[in-house]
Amino acid sequence: MFENQSTYRTPASCGELLQGVIEDSFALISCPVNLYNTVTIQINTSGVIKCDPELQKSITATERTLAFFEKSNLGATVKVSNPIPKSKGLGSSTSDITSCIAATAGAIGEPIEALQIASIATSIEPSDATMFEEMVLFGHRTGLLIDRLGDLPLLDILAIDFGGTVDTVEYNMVDRFSVWKQHEKETQNALLDIAEGIKTNNVALIGKGATANTFTAQKIKHNPDLDQVIELAQSINAAGISLAHSGTIISIILDPNQKQMTYALKQAKSKLRNWESINHFKTTRPGPIQIT
Repeated sequence: MFENQSTYRTPASCGELLQGVIEDSFALISCPVNLYNTVTIQINTSGVIKCDPELQKSITATERTLAFFEKSNLGATVKVSNPIPKSKGLGSSTSDITSCIAATAGAIGEPIEALQIASIATSIEPSDATMFEEMVLFGHRTGLLIDRLGDLPLLDILAIDFGGTVDTVEYNMVDRFSVWKQHEKETQNALLDIAEGIKTNNVALIGKGATANTFTAQKIKHNPDLDQVIELAQSINAAGISLAHSGTIISIILDPNQKQMTYALKQAKSKLRNWESINHFKTTRPGPIQIT
């Protein structure tokens, strides 16, 4: 039996630096961090996709990638290892879908571009932008690349989870376009700050834009835990804050050159109320990475 295999990993996204309506379309900027899944695809001629039945999105991603290359006659064994918490706004599903697409293409010897991955991924569900190898403004529902922003400077991210879960598909089924459209100017201004911050490696400017976008999101969907995070961020002179718009994570953005993380972790654990988990991440280069 013909067999070939490939293994890829894709980073998590700790919420978004920005999300909203830009030029009459939903868009976001992901925040890739150093937490990864691993997906191995082994191709065979059985015509059957073998995978944990609970991982339906991974199965669908493999099927649609084979169909994209007109090789639906092939089968595959899909093995997924994913430590990224689900339904928290950390991009767990996007990581699995992206790695499955990249590994399937790799296993059948076909090159695949980020835009092609994005098209397949968003046909399954609204997606983060972690299939691109640079920071982008991304149409997370349409799969369109709106703008290339460059390489993100290193950020320390203090990710705070106050519990609960959010289903990405269900969240995006609610029509929030009209209300986000009312705040489009605010989103545009936040985008300008973040884009300039990425271009000039200015952590403070990235934090300013992310914080402004968080305040806009709070007007649209109130998060009862945000105020105490804002108070903490101000007390430790953080660069800014960001949200998982379809998740439970609130993040504090820190400049690693300021070496604040040890103190920030201690303060968060002692001062914040009702938190479920607090984690330190570092931003990383996005994009699926081939392991084998």
